[in-house]
Amino acid sequence: MKTLILPKNQEILCTQSVVIIGTNGSGKTRLGAWIDCDSPQREKVHRISAQKSLSFPESTSLQSLEHTEMDLIGGHHNYGSHKGYTKPSFRWKSNPATHPLNDYNKLLQYLFSETATVDSGYRAASKKSPSKIEPPVTNMDKVKDLWESILPHRTLEIGDLAVKTVIPGTNTKNYKASEMSDGERVIFYLIGQCLAAPTNGIIVIDEPELHLHKSIQSPLWQGVETLRPDCLFVYLTHDIDFASEQREATKVWIQSYDGTDWDWQIVKPDSQLPDQLLLQILGNRKAVLFVEGEKHSQDVCLYRELFPHFLVMPRGGCQQVITTVKAFRSHPHCHHLKVFGLIDRDRRGESEIGELEKQGIYVLGVAEVENLFCTEEILRIISTVMGNSPEEDFKKVSDQLFSWLEAELTEQLSLQVCSEISSRLHPFGKHPRGVEAIEKSLQEWVSKMDVSALYAGKEQAFKAVLKNRDYKKLLALYNRKNLSSRISKYMGLADKSLPERVLCFARGVHKESIKKALEPYWGNFQPDLAMAEKDG
Repeated sequence: MKTLILPKNQEILCTQSVVIIGTNGSGKTRLGAWIDCDSPQREKVHRISAQKSLSFPESTSLQSLEHTEMDLIGGHHNYGSHKGYTKPSFRWKSNPATHPLNDYNKLLQYLFSETATVDSGYRAASKKSPSKIEPPVTNMDKVKDLWESILPHRTLEIGDLAVKTVIPGTNTKNYKASEMSDGERVIFYLIGQCLAAPTNGIIVIDEPELHLHKSIQSPLWQGVETLRPDCLFVYLTHDIDFASEQREATKVWIQSYDGTDWDWQIVKPDSQLPDQLLLQILGNRKAVLFVEGEKHSQDVCLYRELFPHFLVMPRGGCQQVITTVKAFRSHPHCHHLKVFGLIDRDRRGESEIGELEKQGIYVLGVAEVENLFCTEEILRIISTVMGNSPEEDFKKVSDQLFSWLEAELTEQLSLQVCSEISSRLHPFGKHPRGVEAIEKSLQEWVSKMDVSALYAGKEQAFKAVLKNRDYKKLLALYNRKNLSSRISKYMGLADKSLPERVLCFARGVHKESIKKALEPYWGNFQPDLAMAEKDG
């Protein structure tokens, strides 16, 4: 186990890496500067800044290995030997949080000088030994091997105090290091800097994902950590994907920084919440609304347009929404967050809806979220903007929907009754023990259910909707996901489906009209009150 000391001498025990994650402005970089320059462990810290020049020199010169090492680590070749030569003054020019590094040449001098020193020792040892001695592996060798494993379509040619890049299989297609891409240069730089860190040191990397494609981030840092098992790696990032991929790392979330102190806490793994989701929510400063649907589905896009003050997070089906909201509301790190769920009505009864609302999970006034696109208010807005007759368009659509529901009545009724039975059976099995007790309990449970009466009650409700032509209740009962797309042609929409047209309007000058039209369908979810729920 390794130890990282954070402000106020608070110790974190970890294996080989710590990921410190926070939003922009949360104080990550300044915490990295504190670890580097002010912490009790500062003598063994080597920090790689996010602000750095990637200007790769075409060649360099040899110097004393000790001098190049001190110059790279501390900013001056006398670093460590005289009190006046301090890292904050020379490496960071008295501005450790924001000073941009320009030390690529220092890195090359260190790597070539280390190679020369190792080679010299090897030659001397070989002359004295009667048997062959295996040549030692230098840090430059390690840089080359890892760099080429990350970028297998390129090889490095190292010699004459210069580095060149070669395209395998060709004799002429090579280019100078100064002509490398940003990604090629930063990979070389990061590997070399980490190899130069002190033995048993702490390597702090600010924005480890910078200039790197996501596909190579994980193998690069796994490779670097393998090369330096003696060191503790501290990554400072706002990249949720990067943080979640460091599965074995201890994760620290910075909530805020007031100029003096950091508000931080260790993020403990949660079996119910994926790391990526947990970190994304923790790093967010908005109220959170979990909804059904997928990332780019039309209903999720509509929610994001109409609820801009919420972080809208799709979770697939309703059960995933329910589970996620419950998990976040009970999570020890999330008590400061406002977390809610919004799900389809489906075939839920009032008692179930009431229980869900107690847990911050609200139910729409329509059976399926797609039915929001079919509401009378929305249809009239679309028809008016298109220059059609709202009355005629609504009549065509409503006639068609009542006709479809009547044709599917048995199917819709059966779905409602089966859902009700499933809901009533849900608590079964919590208490009985043993075969006889379970059988008896099940028989008693089933005997209480009058399927005929239940079916008749549901049938009466459906037939009342059809008889009274209650369009709003039809949308609350009719479970058919593609209704909004099917009615597009009855609105005269040829170029776009109805949901696409509604989304276009919600993103433009008709946003407020769309928002107001849908307010009656949010059930008991009142966005403004939800935002203030935990402020009172």
